[in-house]
Amino acid sequence: MVWKDHFFLDLWVRYYGALFGRDALYVISHGGAPEVAEIASGCNVIAIPRDPPDERFDETRWDMLSDWASGLTRYYDRVIVGDVDELILSLKPGESLAAHLQQADLGPVTAPAGYEIVPEDETPLDLSRPILDQCPRGLLSATYSKPCLLTAPARLSAGGHGCKGRFDLRPQLALLHLRFLNTEEQLQRREERLRIAEEATVGSERTKGSFLRGWRKGEEIRQKIATRFAAAEDVPSSQAADRARAVLEGARKTKGHTHLFSVPAVRAHDFRILLDPSLRDLF
Repeated sequence: MVWKDHFFLDLWVRYYGALFGRDALYVISHGGAPEVAEIASGCNVIAIPRDPPDERFDETRWDMLSDWASGLTRYYDRVIVGDVDELILSLKPGESLAAHLQQADLGPVTAPAGYEIVPEDETPLDLSRPILDQCPRGLLSATYSKPCLLTAPARLSAGGHGCKGRFDLRPQLALLHLRFLNTEEQLQRREERLRIAEEATVGSERTKGSFLRGWRKGEEIRQKIATRFAAAEDVPSSQAADRARAVLEGARKTKGHTHLFSVPAVRAHDFRILLDPSLRDLF
């Protein structure tokens, strides 16, 4: 589901389109902007109304995405559900995500290990070069180790960060979260999201809660992650799956009926994945 974020949508479509074909991609256009339809040409584009975000924006969005993804499992063997700034890859050099999923014996819901890709410095991204060649390191993330691979209907929590019911972990796959890339569009979007979140939370009793927290406190979150990133040790991607499995399995928790990973428990074992050079030209 996307509104604006044209850079990430283009990247998402090109990466997954090359793996699975654009006819297997579903883009929910929040507001039906013509630019989204143009970038996602050849994909299944579903336009929905864009109402001003309210205090249930996250829950409403992910209830709908759960419905869509669950429905698609009736027709596809595997369904990936996520945002356009999240791309999944296999950590095995020479193995595509498509090849991995064809061979994998997956349960109903599976989570890759998630990593926040953090730029090495404030240098603007060179869009003529592969992103991962410029940003080859990522910080292990409880939040983005998301149960996003479905083979059966599932109910995902707000943000897609958890699932109602226990899910499997597959750290041989890495979900790379790209929100902190230094692009002109991203700088503008950070300011815009802050304004929208502040307007949406006026008068809400949830202002200090999790509602749109990533939008309201985006810069604060970015700085904290950058500090942790700078202090963490490098782990080669060939060893990262075993390391991530140990950390994440020890960080499982439940919140009501929702299963997810504990952020503090993962932070206590911070490490940076260092992608093998053979993986750095994937996008």
